[in-house]
Amino acid sequence: MQLTLFKALKELKLEDDTATKVVEALEAYMATKMKEATAGLEAKLNAVLWLLGAMTLMLAIIGLTPVYLKLFGH
Repeated sequence: MQLTLFKALKELKLEDDTATKVVEALEAYMATKMKEATAGLEAKLNAVLWLLGAMTLMLAIIGLTPVYLKLFGH
């Protein structure tokens, strides 16, 4: 996309530096908007990963309980 946009700006008789700055500004703008758009999804993913980790820990503790009781129980 950058090359296509750069070529289009050059056809409008913009100088190389100006066309490059426009392309870079558009890339920065798009990156910011993408980060804003995905922030909610990232937060939900982090919450799911935390919950998965907690559940894994609980399952490990439950799975090791019989071993603990056999070794240290009465």
